[in-house]
Amino acid sequence: MLSKGEFLDLYVYGYDVPEAYAIEKNGTMYYAFYASSGKESNKQKNTWSGEVELRGLGNHSYHVTDYVNGKDYGDVAGPAAKLKVDFAGSLLLEAVPAGAGH
Repeated sequence: MLSKGEFLDLYVYGYDVPEAYAIEKNGTMYYAFYASSGKESNKQKNTWSGEVELRGLGNHSYHVTDYVNGKDYGDVAGPAAKLKVDFAGSLLLEAVPAGAGH
């Protein structure tokens, strides 16, 4: 249950594009991105194509997956990693510490 995790105030609504949120739970980071605003978003189709930044990773490596669609984004390193993504509506990512079994 992500509601038991710690909400991290890493993104600013209305400033960071796309809209983003981060939660840390038991050493794993969870990110939610929404294609609802911004210059790179297509508001009619509610899609996003571009980079997203995974903040709050510290100086650690993580393995990233889209846990809804099962897409593997591979390994990234902190403190902030950028991923090239394309999505419609929302993108929900799980970043598991490297070596933690993914």
